[in-house]
Amino acid sequence: MNKNKISLYLLITVVVLLAVYVAYNYFGKFFDSSFFIALITLLVGSIVIFLYSVQKRDAKINAARIILQEIRRAEDIISRYKEQGNFQFTRKIIANNSWGINIHYFVNDLSQDELDKISNTYSTGEFLDRVIFNVYEWKFEYSSNDFYEKIPKVSIVVPPNPNISSSSSAPQDSQIIPIPKPINNFWVPMLNDVVSKYEFIYHSTVVEELKKIAKIK
Repeated sequence: MNKNKISLYLLITVVVLLAVYVAYNYFGKFFDSSFFIALITLLVGSIVIFLYSVQKRDAKINAARIILQEIRRAEDIISRYKEQGNFQFTRKIIANNSWGINIHYFVNDLSQDELDKISNTYSTGEFLDRVIFNVYEWKFEYSSNDFYEKIPKVSIVVPPNPNISSSSSAPQDSQIIPIPKPINNFWVPMLNDVVSKYEFIYHSTVVEELKKIAKIK
Protein backbone atom coordinates (compact mmCIF):
# COMPACT_ATOMS: atom_id res chain seq x y z
CA MET A 1 0.00 0.00 0.00
CA ASN A 2 1.61 3.26 -1.12
CA LYS A 3 1.76 6.61 0.68
CA ASN A 4 -0.98 8.21 -1.44
CA LYS A 5 -3.51 5.55 -0.39
CA ILE A 6 -2.53 5.84 3.27
CA SER A 7 -3.02 9.60 3.05
CA LEU A 8 -6.45 9.07 1.49
CA TYR A 9 -7.53 6.75 4.30
CA LEU A 10 -6.31 9.22 6.91
CA LEU A 11 -8.18 12.05 5.18
CA ILE A 12 -11.41 10.07 5.15
CA THR A 13 -10.99 9.23 8.84
CA VAL A 14 -10.35 12.87 9.76
CA VAL A 15 -13.40 14.04 7.78
CA VAL A 16 -15.63 11.46 9.46
CA LEU A 17 -14.37 12.39 12.94
CA LEU A 18 -14.80 16.10 12.21
CA ALA A 19 -18.34 15.54 10.97
CA VAL A 20 -19.21 13.61 14.13
CA TYR A 21 -17.67 16.33 16.30
CA VAL A 22 -19.64 19.10 14.57
CA ALA A 23 -22.86 17.13 14.71
CA TYR A 24 -22.40 16.41 18.41
CA ASN A 25 -21.80 20.06 19.32
CA TYR A 26 -24.55 21.61 17.22
CA PHE A 27 -27.11 18.85 17.00
CA GLY A 28 -26.86 17.11 20.36
CA LYS A 29 -30.34 15.60 20.26
CA PHE A 30 -29.59 14.18 16.85
CA PHE A 31 -27.33 11.56 18.46
CA ASP A 32 -30.25 10.10 20.38
CA SER A 33 -32.29 9.42 17.25
CA SER A 34 -32.55 6.12 15.38
CA PHE A 35 -31.75 8.01 12.19
CA PHE A 36 -28.30 8.81 13.57
CA ILE A 37 -27.65 5.14 14.30
CA ALA A 38 -28.76 4.20 10.80
CA LEU A 39 -26.58 6.94 9.34
CA ILE A 40 -23.51 5.79 11.26
CA THR A 41 -24.15 2.20 10.21
CA LEU A 42 -24.42 3.26 6.60
CA LEU A 43 -21.29 5.39 6.87
CA VAL A 44 -19.24 2.61 8.47
CA GLY A 45 -20.52 0.08 5.94
CA SER A 46 -19.63 2.37 3.06
CA ILE A 47 -16.10 2.85 4.38
CA VAL A 48 -15.65 -0.91 4.81
CA ILE A 49 -16.89 -1.59 1.27
CA PHE A 50 -14.65 1.15 -0.10
CA LEU A 51 -11.57 -0.20 1.67
CA TYR A 52 -12.37 -3.74 0.52
CA SER A 53 -12.73 -2.58 -3.10
CA VAL A 54 -9.42 -0.72 -2.94
CA GLN A 55 -7.62 -3.72 -1.44
CA LYS A 56 -9.12 -6.05 -4.05
CA ARG A 57 -8.05 -3.71 -6.85
CA ASP A 58 -4.51 -3.50 -5.42
CA ALA A 59 -4.33 -7.29 -5.09
CA LYS A 60 -5.43 -7.67 -8.71
CA ILE A 61 -2.82 -5.17 -9.94
CA ASN A 62 -0.04 -6.85 -7.93
CA ALA A 63 -1.09 -10.31 -9.15
CA ALA A 64 -1.05 -9.12 -12.77
CA ARG A 65 2.46 -7.71 -12.36
CA ILE A 66 3.77 -10.93 -10.80
CA ILE A 67 2.15 -13.05 -13.54
CA LEU A 68 3.72 -10.86 -16.22
CA GLN A 69 7.13 -11.38 -14.62
CA GLU A 70 6.61 -15.16 -14.44
CA ILE A 71 5.53 -15.36 -18.10
CA ARG A 72 8.51 -13.27 -19.23
CA ARG A 73 10.91 -15.45 -17.20
CA ALA A 74 9.41 -18.75 -18.41
CA GLU A 75 9.49 -17.74 -22.06
CA ASP A 76 13.03 -16.44 -21.73
CA ILE A 77 14.19 -19.88 -20.53
CA ILE A 78 12.22 -21.69 -23.26
CA SER A 79 13.54 -19.30 -25.91
CA ARG A 80 17.14 -19.90 -24.79
CA TYR A 81 16.59 -23.63 -25.05
CA LYS A 82 15.36 -23.23 -28.63
CA GLU A 83 18.50 -21.24 -29.43
CA GLN A 84 21.07 -23.28 -27.49
CA GLY A 85 19.35 -26.67 -27.27
CA ASN A 86 20.06 -27.02 -23.56
CA PHE A 87 17.98 -26.65 -20.40
CA GLN A 88 19.60 -25.70 -17.10
CA PHE A 89 18.79 -28.24 -14.41
CA THR A 90 19.18 -25.61 -11.66
CA ARG A 91 16.75 -23.09 -13.16
CA LYS A 92 13.03 -23.81 -12.92
CA ILE A 93 10.80 -22.48 -15.68
CA ILE A 94 7.84 -21.97 -13.34
CA ALA A 95 9.28 -21.05 -9.97
CA ASN A 96 5.85 -20.05 -8.60
CA ASN A 97 2.44 -20.56 -10.18
CA SER A 98 0.77 -17.26 -9.34
CA TRP A 99 -1.67 -17.73 -12.21
CA GLY A 100 -3.32 -20.77 -10.64
CA ILE A 101 -3.84 -18.85 -7.39
CA ASN A 102 -5.07 -15.57 -8.90
CA ILE A 103 -6.90 -16.56 -12.09
CA HIS A 104 -10.22 -15.57 -10.51
CA TYR A 105 -9.20 -11.91 -10.67
CA PHE A 106 -9.10 -11.97 -14.47
CA VAL A 107 -12.06 -14.07 -15.60
CA ASN A 108 -14.11 -10.93 -16.29
CA ASP A 109 -11.29 -9.06 -18.04
CA LEU A 110 -9.90 -11.70 -20.39
CA SER A 111 -11.61 -13.90 -22.95
CA GLN A 112 -11.69 -17.67 -22.59
CA ASP A 113 -9.09 -17.99 -25.34
CA GLU A 114 -6.78 -15.54 -23.55
CA LEU A 115 -7.21 -17.36 -20.25
CA ASP A 116 -6.40 -20.66 -21.97
CA LYS A 117 -3.22 -19.28 -23.55
CA ILE A 118 -1.88 -18.09 -20.20
CA SER A 119 -2.83 -21.40 -18.58
CA ASN A 120 -1.02 -23.23 -21.40
CA THR A 121 2.16 -21.25 -20.67
CA TYR A 122 2.12 -22.37 -17.04
CA SER A 123 1.16 -25.98 -17.77
CA THR A 124 3.88 -26.26 -20.45
CA GLY A 125 6.48 -24.78 -18.13
CA GLU A 126 5.51 -27.09 -15.27
CA PHE A 127 5.58 -30.13 -17.58
CA LEU A 128 9.07 -29.24 -18.80
CA ASP A 129 10.18 -28.70 -15.19
CA ARG A 130 8.97 -32.20 -14.26
CA VAL A 131 10.76 -33.78 -17.21
CA ILE A 132 13.98 -31.89 -16.49
CA PHE A 133 13.84 -32.86 -12.81
CA ASN A 134 13.28 -36.52 -13.68
CA VAL A 135 16.17 -36.42 -16.15
CA TYR A 136 18.39 -34.89 -13.48
CA GLU A 137 17.48 -37.69 -11.05
CA TRP A 138 18.03 -40.31 -13.75
CA LYS A 139 21.45 -38.91 -14.65
CA PHE A 140 22.42 -38.78 -10.98
CA GLU A 141 21.38 -42.39 -10.45
CA TYR A 142 22.92 -43.42 -13.76
CA SER A 143 26.32 -42.11 -12.63
CA SER A 144 26.27 -44.08 -9.38
CA ASN A 145 28.27 -47.34 -9.19
CA ASP A 146 25.35 -49.55 -8.27
CA PHE A 147 23.06 -48.29 -11.05
CA TYR A 148 23.22 -51.48 -13.09
CA GLU A 149 22.79 -53.58 -9.99
CA LYS A 150 19.31 -52.10 -9.74
CA ILE A 151 18.39 -52.83 -13.36
CA PRO A 152 16.01 -55.80 -13.56
CA LYS A 153 17.20 -58.87 -15.47
CA VAL A 154 15.22 -60.55 -18.22
CA SER A 155 15.00 -64.31 -18.55
CA ILE A 156 14.89 -65.63 -22.14
CA VAL A 157 14.79 -69.14 -23.58
CA VAL A 158 17.57 -69.92 -26.07
CA PRO A 159 16.09 -71.89 -29.00
CA PRO A 160 17.79 -75.23 -29.85
CA ASN A 161 20.45 -75.20 -32.53
CA PRO A 162 19.23 -77.35 -35.45
CA ASN A 163 22.83 -78.10 -36.48
CA ILE A 164 23.49 -79.93 -33.22
CA SER A 165 21.87 -83.30 -32.65
CA SER A 166 19.72 -83.64 -29.60
CA SER A 167 21.73 -86.67 -28.41
CA SER A 168 25.03 -84.83 -28.27
CA SER A 169 23.84 -81.49 -27.09
CA ALA A 170 23.57 -80.60 -23.46
CA PRO A 171 20.26 -79.36 -22.10
CA GLN A 172 19.84 -75.75 -22.99
CA ASP A 173 18.50 -73.64 -20.13
CA SER A 174 17.17 -70.13 -20.06
CA GLN A 175 19.77 -67.42 -20.00
CA ILE A 176 19.67 -64.29 -17.87
CA ILE A 177 20.68 -61.09 -19.64
CA PRO A 178 20.56 -57.47 -18.47
CA ILE A 179 18.39 -54.86 -20.08
CA PRO A 180 20.45 -52.83 -22.59
CA LYS A 181 21.87 -49.54 -21.39
CA PRO A 182 19.56 -46.54 -21.77
CA ILE A 183 20.29 -44.30 -24.72
CA ASN A 184 22.00 -41.05 -23.77
CA ASN A 185 19.86 -37.90 -24.09
CA PHE A 186 16.74 -39.92 -24.84
CA TRP A 187 14.68 -37.02 -23.46
CA VAL A 188 15.87 -34.46 -26.02
CA PRO A 189 13.36 -35.36 -28.79
CA MET A 190 10.50 -35.09 -26.29
CA LEU A 191 11.63 -31.67 -25.03
CA ASN A 192 12.18 -30.47 -28.59
CA ASP A 193 8.69 -31.56 -29.56
CA VAL A 194 7.05 -29.71 -26.65
CA VAL A 195 9.11 -26.56 -27.16
CA SER A 196 8.56 -26.48 -30.92
CA LYS A 197 4.78 -26.53 -30.43
CA TYR A 198 4.74 -23.86 -27.74
CA GLU A 199 3.14 -20.53 -28.74
CA PHE A 200 4.94 -17.55 -27.19
CA ILE A 201 2.53 -14.95 -25.76
CA TYR A 202 4.62 -12.28 -24.03
CA HIS A 203 4.52 -9.99 -27.06
CA SER A 204 0.92 -10.78 -27.94
CA THR A 205 -2.40 -9.04 -27.23
CA VAL A 206 -2.94 -11.45 -24.32
CA VAL A 207 -0.10 -9.92 -22.32
CA GLU A 208 -1.07 -6.42 -23.47
CA GLU A 209 -4.38 -6.90 -21.66
CA LEU A 210 -2.54 -8.02 -18.54
CA LYS A 211 -0.32 -4.96 -18.76
CA LYS A 212 -3.38 -2.71 -18.82
CA ILE A 213 -4.68 -4.39 -15.67
CA ALA A 214 -1.23 -4.09 -14.06
CA LYS A 215 -1.07 -0.41 -15.14
CA ILE A 216 2.18 -1.02 -17.01
CA LYS A 217 2.76 0.88 -20.24
